[in-house]
Amino acid sequence: MTKLSFVIFFTLLIHINDAYVNTTDELSFMFNSTSSNRTVLTSQVLRQPTRQATYLGAILAFVFIFFGLIGNILLITTILSVKKLRINIINIFIVSLQFNDLLNIGFNQLFVGLSYANHHWVGGPLICKLVVYFSTVCMGCLLWHHCLIAIHRLIVVVYPSLLRRMSVKTYVIVSLVITRILPIICCIPSFATYSIEYSPQALRCSIRNKVQIFINLTVLIILPNVIIIFCFLGIFFHVYHASYSSGRTNTPSTSVSHSLRREIRITKMFAVLFTLFFLGYHPYGFIRAYDKRRQLHPDIFVLLTLLYCISICASPFVYGIMNNQLRHECMRVIFNCWHCQKIDDYRKYSHGRLNSTVTTALTVVNDGGDDGRASPSTASMYELSCKTIRKKTSSVSRFDTAHI
Repeated sequence: MTKLSFVIFFTLLIHINDAYVNTTDELSFMFNSTSSNRTVLTSQVLRQPTRQATYLGAILAFVFIFFGLIGNILLITTILSVKKLRINIINIFIVSLQFNDLLNIGFNQLFVGLSYANHHWVGGPLICKLVVYFSTVCMGCLLWHHCLIAIHRLIVVVYPSLLRRMSVKTYVIVSLVITRILPIICCIPSFATYSIEYSPQALRCSIRNKVQIFINLTVLIILPNVIIIFCFLGIFFHVYHASYSSGRTNTPSTSVSHSLRREIRITKMFAVLFTLFFLGYHPYGFIRAYDKRRQLHPDIFVLLTLLYCISICASPFVYGIMNNQLRHECMRVIFNCWHCQKIDDYRKYSHGRLNSTVTTALTVVNDGGDDGRASPSTASMYELSCKTIRKKTSSVSRFDTAHI
């Protein structure tokens, strides 16, 4: 009996010990999992930019987005509405560039600004991926636009005989097709592998596929940049050699500068635009490629994103500052819109006065006498007032039409 009770007691101790060990293991596992989740959440919070940086970035981004949209719409409207601007090859490239900037500003940068204002992504997973695709396409399209424009400027300034033999219309069509199709083809690896993930450090999605990153760097960034730099260097050395040769042969500098002045001015304008984009976009791309372990502070990426947004939104102002013809035509379009609005307001005011005069005359007619007829003086005053108002309206309309 004693042995039986001892065996039973020993068995109970073993079961209690096993239960205690299992409970302890479960509690320790729950504690470790909870602590790991807290560590992950803490690390995600630490990898996000601060609220002060995102709020300031959102305010500045929305300001530049507003002026960028207004400037792009005004520039496109001006070029398309004026025939002498519409038939120029350079202005065709400018319109294509501005449509690309409209998509970049109105879609990509707008959602980035909204994510900064809310301190998290607000567009959902589909919009997050679309922003990555559109950003890649817009970036590649812009750089290849500048590349083909630089090639055209090199031909115009350095090889004018080649320009006379080539078809300018064919060159424009091929250039516009290449600038759109090539970036889309380069995005195929991202479509095929679904390698886009959300980055809390940038508060938006980013590409994780190494093949896609390599294609973007080589085909969409490095190759067009090298071609652009070589084209501008060729133009610079040609102009320098031409000015030096004219100085040695005692040729008047005015004749040489007059033949190259317009082309050099246009080339300088596109060189400034390329430099602005180079300084605005490439620091962000290089730092993202360098910081693979995500050791830099996330506020740095807010600053770099803001510089990229400014470089895109400032392009219409560069056109207005460095191209006198575009600036004058844009001012004329703004003045015509304002003048047409004033004329419309005056017509509405004149129409209201005419209606009020007719109403007053009819009232006088109804109250004119026993037979319900107006006196001759009242009828003549009514006709005189109607003629006067019609003459004013017609004269204003003629003046307006002639002025416009």
